[in-house]
Amino acid sequence: MFDVLRSPLVNLRGVNACPGAAITPDTVKAAFTRDEDLFALHGLRYLSPLVNLSDRKLFARQMMNAWGPVLGLEEGENSRALEAGFAALDATSATSGAAPARRSISSRARIGSASSSSAVPITTIPGSTTAFSSNCRRSGYPILSQSTLPLDEDLLDALFAEEVRAGAIGHPLEITDVWKHASSASTNHKLWAAKFVARHPNLVALELSNFKCGHDAPIYTIIERIMERSGTPYFAFKEIDENKPVGSIKLRVETIHYFLGRYREELAVAHSAARAAHDLTSPAEPERRDPTWRRPALRPVGGTAEYRERRNL
Repeated sequence: MFDVLRSPLVNLRGVNACPGAAITPDTVKAAFTRDEDLFALHGLRYLSPLVNLSDRKLFARQMMNAWGPVLGLEEGENSRALEAGFAALDATSATSGAAPARRSISSRARIGSASSSSAVPITTIPGSTTAFSSNCRRSGYPILSQSTLPLDEDLLDALFAEEVRAGAIGHPLEITDVWKHASSASTNHKLWAAKFVARHPNLVALELSNFKCGHDAPIYTIIERIMERSGTPYFAFKEIDENKPVGSIKLRVETIHYFLGRYREELAVAHSAARAAHDLTSPAEPERRDPTWRRPALRPVGGTAEYRERRNL
């Protein structure tokens, strides 16, 4: 059972897993051992140790206490197994997470959707867990989860450097400017993802929640304010498990696609107007005058003074 998780964010009070999700293994065990131990009847042993992923020494002791007697492990074997496991986890994150995510949103003419899910895993109802992502991808929008947003230093510097220099935050991976009670892992990541999306020119926000999640409820308004002040399109679905939403999800995704099409047209018109105004004031094409010149993004990463004033909390 995962009690404390890992996180790249800094200056947090905690990185605790959702209590409801953490105790699920014990809930399952109770269901199969209420009258008699069905695991023992079938020659099985059910283990559900409580572990802390953020403290490697503590995690090693917890795993040794749980698996040492079962597998006859020694301390050295346990340590090597954990190192191999963490190395594999880091490698998987690098190949299937942030790096592909950055490539998918690097095109200035492309709009991607960053999905922020609730702390509680979404129930596997056909069409509910995959419909949002699959339908959005079919419409041409890459989907990034809150845990796979790119953390490259140059990108974080482009998005957060001004606030760090102004003293609003001490680090790009910090959320103390919008949330002081940073103890829930998923809530922390959800808030940072909102800040990231609000500052990135090619992303829109898609918030998913279910069962009126207790961790999500206090930050609904904060996320909404972050999105509104930056002018970022924001779509929230907070009761997706209330019924079987196969048809309704398809309709909602079609609505999102229509809105983003109009939004992109408006950005293109604004971009063209800005380029025309630039050409009128320039004696020659900028490409000829300066080979390092690049066309501006549809919405500026750093933003104008007016844009920064609207986006910041």
